[in-house]
Amino acid sequence: MKKILGLILLGLVVLTGCKSNQKVDEVTRVTNYLSGLNSYSLTSSMTMKRADKNVSVQVEVDYLSPSYYKVCFKGDNEQLIIKNDTGVYVITPSLNKEFRFDSNWPLNSSHAYLLEAINKDIKADKEASGSMDGTDYVIECKIAHKTNQRLNKMKYTCDANYKPKKTVFLNENNEECIIVDFDTFTPNSNPGKDKFNEKKYLGAQQEKPGDEETGLTLTAGYIVEGSKLASSSKKDDTTILCYSGDHAYTIIVSLVEVTDEVVAIDTYHSIEFLECGLGFLNDNTMKFYNGNYEITIFSQQLSIDDYINIANSITLA
Repeated sequence: MKKILGLILLGLVVLTGCKSNQKVDEVTRVTNYLSGLNSYSLTSSMTMKRADKNVSVQVEVDYLSPSYYKVCFKGDNEQLIIKNDTGVYVITPSLNKEFRFDSNWPLNSSHAYLLEAINKDIKADKEASGSMDGTDYVIECKIAHKTNQRLNKMKYTCDANYKPKKTVFLNENNEECIIVDFDTFTPNSNPGKDKFNEKKYLGAQQEKPGDEETGLTLTAGYIVEGSKLASSSKKDDTTILCYSGDHAYTIIVSLVEVTDEVVAIDTYHSIEFLECGLGFLNDNTMKFYNGNYEITIFSQQLSIDDYINIANSITLA
């Protein structure tokens, strides 16, 4: 009788444990799979929803454990992020320009298109939850986006074989702000280390801009509230707009000198996605390219949204 009673109690304990750990198991299955990837290649379509206009870009990723990355952003201009043993590089091949980047990338922030960053966020949230949508796994967790503090939640979906399907970043109002739809995924693709050599994507002979591109007309449609245009000047191929007021800032636009040798530029710590390509930020500067022009916004007083709104409003003719 005691033996039968013991078996019944053991069965109840097992059933209770299975029931309480059901959601944890879904999270664990997904994170175990992501943690076990030694390499992969994927393509995706990423959309950033903004108040005035959505921005879309195609993203291709190659990864090799432990920390080799090649991320290609294909919009108006192709731009790359390469991480290898010597550092992190952001490259604009068409202009032969190279940025050094924060060496902690990509795990210093949340990234909807990178599986390692997705896995890091899921594992960091002890309250992450998992559920099933048909045969798909759906994982929800908190995120810590470095530059956009309003993004605070992620929903990641993969199929029964753990092939990634979709990532959504949401804000405090539960509104979808960044959406990544994964198109192709090849696990254990084993790309060679040569794919992550930044020199492979630089140094090609480039076509230099002609004289017809030097007659620049610059328009900045967005002006930060409490600021106004104080001065405008132009010298050779450089135009400067200075704004004064509660949020002073300066816009400098210069025709890029395309040289045969790689030009390494200052180190930046984060990336934002603009309509014309990637915007690179540090504590008081955003720099980006529009065609053959380099555009820099300087300020000690602007928010990330201000930088993005100004950058997206700039037109060149």
